[in-house]
Amino acid sequence: MTTATTVAAWPLALLDTLAAAGVDAPALLREAGLEGEALAADPGGRVPVAAMSLLWAAAERLSGDPAVGLRVGARAQPMHLRILGLLVQTAPTLDRVLDLVVRFQALISTSVTVTRVHRPGAVGLAIQARPGAPVHPCALDAFVAAHVRHLRRLAPGVRITGVDLCRSAPGDPGPWRAAFGEVVRFGRERDVIWHRAEGLRDPLPLGDAALCRQHETLAEQALAELDRAPPLIQTLRGLLRVRPDAPPSLAELARAVNLSERSLRRHLSEAGSGYRKLIEEQRAEQAAVWLRQEKLPVAEVARRLGFSDASNFGKAFKRWYGMAPDHFRRS
Repeated sequence: MTTATTVAAWPLALLDTLAAAGVDAPALLREAGLEGEALAADPGGRVPVAAMSLLWAAAERLSGDPAVGLRVGARAQPMHLRILGLLVQTAPTLDRVLDLVVRFQALISTSVTVTRVHRPGAVGLAIQARPGAPVHPCALDAFVAAHVRHLRRLAPGVRITGVDLCRSAPGDPGPWRAAFGEVVRFGRERDVIWHRAEGLRDPLPLGDAALCRQHETLAEQALAELDRAPPLIQTLRGLLRVRPDAPPSLAELARAVNLSERSLRRHLSEAGSGYRKLIEEQRAEQAAVWLRQEKLPVAEVARRLGFSDASNFGKAFKRWYGMAPDHFRRS
């Protein structure tokens, strides 16, 4: 079964929230087996949900705050949701916001599915954990809190008519009522955010249908890439993009994803890849960027990518793209 993952910007939101509260972020990361530098270097990368759940559990324990998920959701910015955050910010109506969350939730986490549900006068977003995915209750609190906060910012008059949570009623429900109002209910069969149906199709003040469609194209591409490449490969590619002219060694990559070199080699082999293949793919990608977008001379691109001379780089580039570097730049 494919390992469930969460976008790396989301643990960054958690760490930022706890750092502001004086909690030791390095201690949290050690317990979850994550590296802060790797997360910050590639916020669009992926983190195993198992590690994210360990991070939530450590955050709840070290902060002494069972409502820590609510704090993270209230503090999270749209860019912590990456491309989905941009989509939500530009959607022309709240109805469209709900559609986009359902469609692109996997870009945030593949541990849950989000579907539309209905009851008289209300439309709900139901969040369902996938079988075997270790979703921590605080993670669900954060998702719901972030969603409610973003909707209220987009349309101050929006009304949330109910928040149903599977989690047991906390000893002090005050923080949940402060976040969602008296409509929050605990111990329910499923997690649902209920929105008043009336007004969902009213235009939003800052909505921009054309810009939303542009972001949607990028989201489609990101979703297709997520489906194609295993999460580990995506994370490693992100780490390689950070240092295009001095790529991390296999040992450095292994440490960044909390694996031994031997285990990393095995995982890469199972995915039909390998360290040299990843390096080759990254060199090809970076060469195209430096040639076409940054207009660097061919000799300079060759030097940055570690080729002995422009001729050897030209041979490699023709193997990658079927044409010479200069021809590629002009095409």
